[in-house]
Amino acid sequence: MGNDEAMFTVGEFAAKAGVTHRTLRYYDSIGLLQPSAHNKSGHRLYSLEDFARLQKIMTLKFIGLPLDDIGNIIKYDIDGKGFKNPLELQKQVMTQKIRHMQEVSAAIDEALLMLNKGEKLNWDKFINIITAINADINWPAQYQNASNLKTRIKVHEDYSTNNQGWMEWFFKQLNLPDNANILELGCGDASLWVKNFAFIPDGWSIMLTDFSPGMLKDAKSNLKNKNNRFKFKMADAQMIPFEDETFDAVIANHMLYHVPDIEKSLSEVHRVLKPKGIFYASTVGKKHMSELRDIIQKFDCRLITIKSWEHTEKFHLENGMDKVSKLFKNVKLKRYEDNLIVTEAKPLMDYIFSMPGNARQGFSEEKLMEFKIFLDNEISVSNGIFISKDTGFFYGTK
Repeated sequence: MGNDEAMFTVGEFAAKAGVTHRTLRYYDSIGLLQPSAHNKSGHRLYSLEDFARLQKIMTLKFIGLPLDDIGNIIKYDIDGKGFKNPLELQKQVMTQKIRHMQEVSAAIDEALLMLNKGEKLNWDKFINIITAINADINWPAQYQNASNLKTRIKVHEDYSTNNQGWMEWFFKQLNLPDNANILELGCGDASLWVKNFAFIPDGWSIMLTDFSPGMLKDAKSNLKNKNNRFKFKMADAQMIPFEDETFDAVIANHMLYHVPDIEKSLSEVHRVLKPKGIFYASTVGKKHMSELRDIIQKFDCRLITIKSWEHTEKFHLENGMDKVSKLFKNVKLKRYEDNLIVTEAKPLMDYIFSMPGNARQGFSEEKLMEFKIFLDNEISVSNGIFISKDTGFFYGTK
C-alpha cells in the first residue's frame, strides 16, 4: 500500500501526532477533525492528509485562538493541490501574532524599567500596556481575508489566458522618469512591488499607504528585507496626509471603488500631485467576470449572491473617464487583454465562496456536492468554463 493510501487507527494516529484519544474524539464530535474513513467494524481511520488538518488546528490553537474560531477560519483555507498556501497563511497570522506579543512585551519592559529605577509612578506606562494589548487585531477575520485574497489570486494565476499577470503588465505601463516620487493609495499587500521589485529604478522614492493597518503589516511582511526601499503610512484616500505638489505620480490600483467619496479622493490626488504629475487609476469593466455571475444565477441558490460585484459600479471602465477627466488632462484608457478558462470545479467554488456574502459554512455537505456536480457539468459541456475579464486603467496628467 502506497503512502497516499496509508490509513491509521485512532491509536496509531494519536501516537504519531502526540495527542490523546480524548482530544481526537472531541474534535470529531464538534466537526473540527473527522476521520477520513471507517473500517468494516465502524472504527475510525485517519489519512496522511488528516495530519495536515490536525497541524493546522494545533498551530492556530498555539497562537491563542479558541476552537470555535479555528473551526470557522479553516473553512476558508485554499484546498488546492499541496499544502503551500495553507502553511503560508498560518505563517502570516503567526508572524503578526508574534509581532503583537513583542509590542505588549516592550510596553511591559518600559513599565518595569520605571519601577526598577525607583522612579515616581507614571500611570501612562501602565496605560500603554493596556493599549498594546487592545491593539490586537481580529485574527479570524485577518486569516479569512488573507485566504480569500489568495483564493482569488490563485484562480487568476492558474487559469488566465494571458501569461503576463496583471501586476507585471500594469507596472510596465508606468511611464515615469528614473527619478520620481511615487505614492500608492490602497497598496494592499504590496503585490505590485513584490512582483516587480527587480525592475524598480534606483531613483524612485515610493510611499505605500493603506487605510487598513492590517494591510500595511502585510505589505511590510511581503517586502521583507526590501523594506528600506519603501516608506509606509496609514492613510485615508479622502484625506491624503501629504503636502501639496509632493508626488510625480499617484497610483490607485483597483481601490477607488472602495472609497465612499470618490470625487473627494480625486481632488486630494490632484492636490498632492506636482504640475504635470501623472495619475494612474485601474479598475474593472461592467462585464468583468460576467459569465461567473451568470453561472451563480443559473444555479439559483439563495445562499450564493452576486451582490459583491456591485461595489465596483461607483468607478468602473465605463464611467471612470468622466470622473477622472474633471480634474486631469489628456485622460486615456488602456485595457489589459485577458480571460479565464477554468477546467476544475473546486477552484471556482473557492473563488465564489471567497466573495463577500458567500459563506461556505451555510452549505450542507449535500448542497456543496450538488454545487460541485453542477459546475462539473458546466465544465464538461465545453471542456472548461470561459470567463471574460475586463480590466484596465485610466491615466492623465495634472
